[in-house]
Amino acid sequence: MMVSLAEAKQYLKVEHDDEDGLIEQLLETSQQLCEDILRQSIYSEVKQTAILYGVAYLYEHREDANHKELKETLYHLLLAERKDVF
Repeated sequence: MMVSLAEAKQYLKVEHDDEDGLIEQLLETSQQLCEDILRQSIYSEVKQTAILYGVAYLYEHREDANHKELKETLYHLLLAERKDVF
């Protein structure tokens, strides 16, 4: 995984271990969203930032997340690195 659980918890300012499972699932979801938008799985600081943004958004809005809004924001963050075709 591109972003570790420890990095995500630090970014989220979560100090307890109670939600580690949830945060790991959100990391996987966010990474998959970013790879789908990029149409490739590459490492970059931009992708790492986008994954952390996605985790934070999903964590903070877990009850009422607007996935369309999240995908649009991630798309704009990743547009410069997006592969033109599959």
